[in-house]
Amino acid sequence: MEKVTVSSGQPMTLPDGTAIQGKLYFSGPDVVTIAGQDVLLGGEVPPVELVGGAFSVDLVATDATGMSPSGWTYTVRAVLTNAPSWTRYISLPKASLSVKLADVVVPDPVAGNYSTLIDASTIAGAYLAKSQNLGDVPDKAAGRSNLGLGGAAVLSVGTTAGTVAAGDDARFSSSKPWVFDVTASVYGAAGDAQVVTDGAMASGSAVLTSSTANWPTSVVGKAISVKNAGPTGVTTLVTTVASRQSATQITLTAANASGGAVSGAVVIWGTDDTSAIQAAVDAAEAYLAAGHTYAQVYVPPRPYIVAGALNTSKSGNGQIVFGPYAVAGNKKILEFRGETDGAAAVRHWQQTAPQFSGSCLISFGVYSSSSAQTTDINAHGNPAVICGPNEASGYGGNSGGAVFSNMQAVIKDLAILTTHSAYGLTYGAANLWGVANAHVENVGYGTAGVVPGNDYSSPGTFGVGLSVGLLLPAPGNNDHVIARNISCGGGYTYACFVTEHTMADRYMALYCWAGLVVVGSYAGSVGSVHSMHVISASIEACTHELYIMGVGSQGVGPTIYANISTESGTPNIAGSSSSAVNGALGRIVLTGLFTEGGVSTQYPTGIELVDGQVPRAIKRKTGAFTCSPIDRVLVCDTASAGFTGTLPAADFCPVEYVLKNVGANALTVATTSSQLIYTSSGTGSATATVTTGQTLRVQALYNGTSWGWYAV
Repeated sequence: MEKVTVSSGQPMTLPDGTAIQGKLYFSGPDVVTIAGQDVLLGGEVPPVELVGGAFSVDLVATDATGMSPSGWTYTVRAVLTNAPSWTRYISLPKASLSVKLADVVVPDPVAGNYSTLIDASTIAGAYLAKSQNLGDVPDKAAGRSNLGLGGAAVLSVGTTAGTVAAGDDARFSSSKPWVFDVTASVYGAAGDAQVVTDGAMASGSAVLTSSTANWPTSVVGKAISVKNAGPTGVTTLVTTVASRQSATQITLTAANASGGAVSGAVVIWGTDDTSAIQAAVDAAEAYLAAGHTYAQVYVPPRPYIVAGALNTSKSGNGQIVFGPYAVAGNKKILEFRGETDGAAAVRHWQQTAPQFSGSCLISFGVYSSSSAQTTDINAHGNPAVICGPNEASGYGGNSGGAVFSNMQAVIKDLAILTTHSAYGLTYGAANLWGVANAHVENVGYGTAGVVPGNDYSSPGTFGVGLSVGLLLPAPGNNDHVIARNISCGGGYTYACFVTEHTMADRYMALYCWAGLVVVGSYAGSVGSVHSMHVISASIEACTHELYIMGVGSQGVGPTIYANISTESGTPNIAGSSSSAVNGALGRIVLTGLFTEGGVSTQYPTGIELVDGQVPRAIKRKTGAFTCSPIDRVLVCDTASAGFTGTLPAADFCPVEYVLKNVGANALTVATTSSQLIYTSSGTGSATATVTTGQTLRVQALYNGTSWGWYAV
């Protein structure tokens, strides 16, 4: 009796490669006889289990010698556990002793059709080729209709007209007319900036070499900066590429002006995208002018060089500018948006390359001298890579007083790298001074300096200049200034101007002359009245942790509440004038690795300084001392001898000092600048004596004539 071996040939799998699980049931006619062999067959054979998607079973050939009836077909019923079950029909002639199931499936004897089980590896051309993009469909019109994809079914993927968009194709933004992608063909930003850290130039030479740059021929004409090849204080040479000699050598249009040879220099080069980005901003503003309320300038995650000159055409002073909006109309929202929260990433202190991750604008703007910087700021306002209009009168037909452009400016998920200058002559990252509201989130900015290059070893030198990293809306705005997750990597005179109504939930400033600048008044603004809050600020390696810029309205303020973590031996509060520091109010909690004895204020101030490193502000004294701004309760042990504790100047001081004598000798409490201490009588004295076991509790008060300390 002839038999045929039926198998799967290769494992039967799902589209994802998972083996099909279940059993196969093979059945024939109810009764089959084979003459001369006294054999009676019929019905269903024992079930065949799929193992790893494979099987093999021996079945009687359907045309075996002497078989009656002959030429019939087996019914194959698949009962599957992880795929739809099915029924097929197979014929097993004795001429083939071994077959694969997919090769012998025959039509349903009743319906006349079946679904094939084809092994694609054995039948060339059995499937549509992906590379053909449906080009091998015999009837393309029918294919389009059946797929429901219209003409897209037979178009190639690409970025030009007549192709299908895919991936990050800029044409997807066409579904969002309010989004203006700076890399769209109509604007054309290249975003091709490159950075190396091994630039070398001989003194006075325009030849630049780098073993890692691999400069192509297309580098000619590109904008380029070479750190440490600029004049003293300016620091960075900014120019263009004049010619290329090889992959490791080019000639610039300006020579090394540092006065010495340069090696290991940070070199940045690429296409100047200033005009392309400005075109996208102009288009966004035209969209707003057409009656819309929101527009977004989108910056895909690439590094873009901004080497253009300062532009004052829109009432501000920036490389990328947007204009003023009438105060009487509906407030507009203009957003500059990059990608990823990582834009606020902090440069590692061992990093030899500047920080320019994600969507990053790299400015080549720097002044030739501090006098040139001062002249330009006085004439046109503070410069910045992204700059709105200055605070001004006359917006929208209004006159008198300070008026703000009726806009909320938004900057999100964007990094801005500016030119490094040892004298603080660089442009700022963003100037939002003249807009009514601002929302800045996930933003990182700093100069192209690096810590290993000693670019930040002397933050005090940044005070030669007047650079401001970030200016928030001026005092007098209408109550919406949000700063979330802001990192200033350093290199500025003033890291950030914080103004009234500001709420900042994370702010970091490194390597600046002033880390956190709170504004009472500046550049003609009205004096601040309302407070500002910084929930968490990390300020390190700055000459001044907190700096007061101008005095608030009617000589009071600004008012700041902040938690500042620092690593400084001399954390301090300073300001633009004694009246500014005197008028400042609020509360600063200091934490970190600071030296308690080094805490100071440049002038007397109404800001309360709190030592956040101790559970209670109580200290023991055994010898002469002067009360510091973070002292509160001073337990004075005069067991060995009497001594003197000196109070600070009472002017504007918000601290209540408690001095208790726990020794056997007298404690003398003295004052500064001949101020008086008022105890039980209205007549003050230059000193007060605290006897054994007694406590003196004093607060500062202005009595209409002078400041003094009053026992309470």
